[in-house]
Amino acid sequence: MNIGIVGAGKGGTAILKAIYGLPEVFVAGVVDIDENAPGMKLAREKGIRTFTNCVDLLKMPQLDLVIEVTGNPKVQEILYTHKSENTVVIDANAAKLMMNVVQSKEEMTKKLYMQAQELAKEAEKLGNAVKEIKGAAQNVAEGAEELALMSSNLNDSANNARSYTQNIGEVLSFIKRVASQTKLLGLNAAIEAARAGEHGRGFAVVAEEVRKLAEESAQAVEQIGSILKNIENSVEAIVNEINKTTQIAELQAGSTQQIVSEIMELEHTADNLKKVANQLINLS
Repeated sequence: MNIGIVGAGKGGTAILKAIYGLPEVFVAGVVDIDENAPGMKLAREKGIRTFTNCVDLLKMPQLDLVIEVTGNPKVQEILYTHKSENTVVIDANAAKLMMNVVQSKEEMTKKLYMQAQELAKEAEKLGNAVKEIKGAAQNVAEGAEELALMSSNLNDSANNARSYTQNIGEVLSFIKRVASQTKLLGLNAAIEAARAGEHGRGFAVVAEEVRKLAEESAQAVEQIGSILKNIENSVEAIVNEINKTTQIAELQAGSTQQIVSEIMELEHTADNLKKVANQLINLS
C-alpha cells in the first residue's frame, strides 16, 4: 500500500513514525509548506520524498491512500479535486483519531522504555549483589570444608593419643607386676637374711631397701595410673566433642554448598531478567 501524508507537524510526524517500516506499507511522500517541519526532516532522514505542494504528491502513480492531517478545508478541497479515483483520502477527523491512537501508543512506548531501563538497572544491581554474595558463600563453603578436614585430622590425633595412653597403661601394669614380684622377693630375702643371723645382716639391709623401693614403685605406678586414667577420660571427652564438631562442620559445608547452588540459580535468573529488560528496550 502506497501512502502519502499531508501535514508534517506534530501529528503528521507521529503518523509517519507509526506507519514507517510496517509490512506492506510504503510511504510515498510527505507534504508541508514548511520544509523545516519535523515531519519533513524525518522523511528526508528516512529517504522519503518530500513536497511543498500536495498536488505534486497526488501526481505520483499508484497512490492508494492520502492522510490529511492539517484540517485545513482548502487543503482538503485540493486533495479531493486532484486525486485519482483509486486514491482514498482520510480527512482530518479520522487522521486526528489516528494521531490520538499513535500518540497514546508513543506515550506507552516511552513509559515502557523508561521502565525497561529501570528494570535493566535493577537487574544489573541484583546481578552484582548476587556475585558478591556468591563469592562470600563460596568462601564460607571453603572454610566449612577446611574446618571439617581439620576436625577429622584432630579426631585422628585424639584417637592416636587415646591409643598411646592405653599402651602406657599396659606398660604401667607390667611395671606394677614387676614391683609386686620385687617386693615379694625382698621379703623372702629378708626372711633368709634373718635365718642367717649375724652373717646375713648386711644382706637384710639391702633386702629391706629393695622392698621399700618396690613399694615406692608400686605407689608411683598407682599415682601415674590414676593420672593416666584422668588423661584418658579427658581424651575421650575431647574425641566426643571433636566428633560433634566434625558433624556440625560437615552439615555446615553441605548447607553452604546448597546455598551456593541456589545463589547460582538466582544469578542465572538475574541474567535472564537483564536480557528481558534489554529486549524490551530494543522493542521500545
